[in-house]
Amino acid sequence: MTADELRALLEPYGIRPIRDRGQHFLLDGRVVKAMVDAAGVGPGSRVVEIGPGPGILTEELLGRGAEVTAIELDRKLAALLRDRFGANPRFHLLEGDALNFSNAEIVSAFGAPSSELRAPSYKVVANLPYAITSNAIRKFLLEPPYPISVTVMIQREVADRLLAKTGDMSGMAVLVRSIGEASSVVKVPARSFYPPPRVDSSVIHIARKDPVILEAFFTGFGQDRFFAIVRAAFAGKRKQLKNSLQGIGIDETGLFKAFSAAGIRPEARPETLSVEDWRRLVLALTG
Repeated sequence: MTADELRALLEPYGIRPIRDRGQHFLLDGRVVKAMVDAAGVGPGSRVVEIGPGPGILTEELLGRGAEVTAIELDRKLAALLRDRFGANPRFHLLEGDALNFSNAEIVSAFGAPSSELRAPSYKVVANLPYAITSNAIRKFLLEPPYPISVTVMIQREVADRLLAKTGDMSGMAVLVRSIGEASSVVKVPARSFYPPPRVDSSVIHIARKDPVILEAFFTGFGQDRFFAIVRAAFAGKRKQLKNSLQGIGIDETGLFKAFSAAGIRPEARPETLSVEDWRRLVLALTG
């Protein structure tokens, strides 16, 4: 799709992209195909799309035979989407902020029986508004019912941080790496959008780990405890762990015993720990 074609599509609805809402609409069909390929979307797939805009990705998803629940905040764009895809029984539209819907509400839009809500039964494929990137990824990784995978276009700098190797990890990188297997799909220059953003983008794919693997990883402390300690540590990033973890309710003696049991130096900084290091440390702090 060219910029002129996109403007012609938007004009009847009086739509002008709003930068404050992160409305940078993708034009490059090759990127769309790469995203859908990476997500493994095919006939019968259930896909959640956040911020579909005028529907370039939606069209490809439906064309692959997927059932799509799209979540759109902008009323004018929602009207455009209904006109473009509303006659397709595999298209469902939720209007509002995606972060205000529970995952159960989102999945129920597919008309799935309640028994299917207990296990991963859908995929997230989206060109995420930059402003909600971290919250959206966190939501779909931590809130049940969980998706099978998350394939999203995000700011390239953020993607690089999420994919960073041990030694330069962020709290979000630890979250992503502990729950799923993350990989880079394609880099997307700013010129691929209308209007072009000020930064380049990247598509990443996060495949959720097998439930048996996740259960084993979190045994002994639980998911909530694990991420509470990781958040506390990274709230004081660049601080030594012995200082940044002082506020988690364990006295200094207990902290140093835990560091010793986990084989972690008290002077270490949070970004230098691997996911397995975090598992050992949280287990020692909980035991």
